[in-house]
Amino acid sequence: MSSTETLTSSLDTAKMDFNRLSPAERIIASRSKYSDAVDLYASSNLSIREIAEKTGITPKGLSHYLSYHHRPLLYKRYGLEVPNDDRHIKIKSPRGQSRVTHLKYKEAIEASGDIAYIEFNISQIARIFGVNPTGLSSQLRVHYPDIIPAREALRKRLGIADRHHRGALPTSKTAYEDAVPVYKNSDLTIKEVADQFGISRSGFGHYMRFYHHDAIKAKARRRLEAKRVYHKRETGALSGNGQKYGPKQETADLYARALSLYQEGRMTLEDVVKETGIPPTGFKHYLDQWCRDTRRSHKDGKYREAIESLRDKPRAVAEVAKEFGLNADVFRQFLKKHAPELAEGQGMVSLENGKLVKKSAWDKYQPAIEEYRKEGGSLRSIAQKHGLTYTSLFSFLKRIGCN
Repeated sequence: MSSTETLTSSLDTAKMDFNRLSPAERIIASRSKYSDAVDLYASSNLSIREIAEKTGITPKGLSHYLSYHHRPLLYKRYGLEVPNDDRHIKIKSPRGQSRVTHLKYKEAIEASGDIAYIEFNISQIARIFGVNPTGLSSQLRVHYPDIIPAREALRKRLGIADRHHRGALPTSKTAYEDAVPVYKNSDLTIKEVADQFGISRSGFGHYMRFYHHDAIKAKARRRLEAKRVYHKRETGALSGNGQKYGPKQETADLYARALSLYQEGRMTLEDVVKETGIPPTGFKHYLDQWCRDTRRSHKDGKYREAIESLRDKPRAVAEVAKEFGLNADVFRQFLKKHAPELAEGQGMVSLENGKLVKKSAWDKYQPAIEEYRKEGGSLRSIAQKHGLTYTSLFSFLKRIGCN
């Protein structure tokens, strides 16, 4: 049996870890994984979600696979012509009217704004062009909000108005009047506002899209701006998907006990991980991403005793690190950042011109440098007098900017 057949056969009986496969093997594995789903998509009218449930794969994975490897099937499903270069064309845009919906309602929408059809109401126009009346009304209100008010005003002037109520019902205005300003003036989503006021999510969503379209657009602009400032975003601020920037609730729940133990300061990160059994990399990332103050204060506490000991009794950094069970290089970097006066005193010295040099080197060359500054003379003879190598002394003088 060939390697291709072996891999394909194994995929039929066991779930493979794609991360361990080579690029060539991933292609074969993907074809095997999605082959049944692709056949169903091509030969039936089932939705991607229904096909995914039948074949035991994720809808998102199937949608992604079809978009990249079987785009002609997508165009055929939606009744579109396949363009020459279709890689950069989105069949369904993330926001606004999709190309499929535009083509479906195009003629009915044009008729709604045409005076030739002014005698018909929206429901009648929808039936003339074979589309759903509610769907046409929704498309007009969301994507063409000027058409309905304009045609109703014209129908009144022509005396053919049917006296049916248009616009938001008084009951809807009453039900959503408190929720609307909260949505406009906060970063909450429609779902969050609806849950806060105990109102229908779908009803409130339709109400906002139909009668407060400007608020929806304003929120979309804020989300787009949030995407642009991704690295400057603060926890709790609006993110590009409309949610507040922060950890998911299930993630916070997962690390809640570990975070509590870590905040107490008596356990190291390694001890907390061992105690709670959580993934060490995940918890470290969680601390660095969402609990930076906690991480910083814990580090301060970890090094506090060592710093105080070093301040009371100056000695080598490596010796202090060993005494307190710390990594010498990490402790040295921490000193340079948070206690520069100690770092400078431990192995470095600042000269009058601001240059930093090793203390041991300065002690070695200082007598010769002082003599050279005061008496002048031959630098070579001064180096020999103090038992120094001429080239080393010359290089050190040049490095510290001493002429």
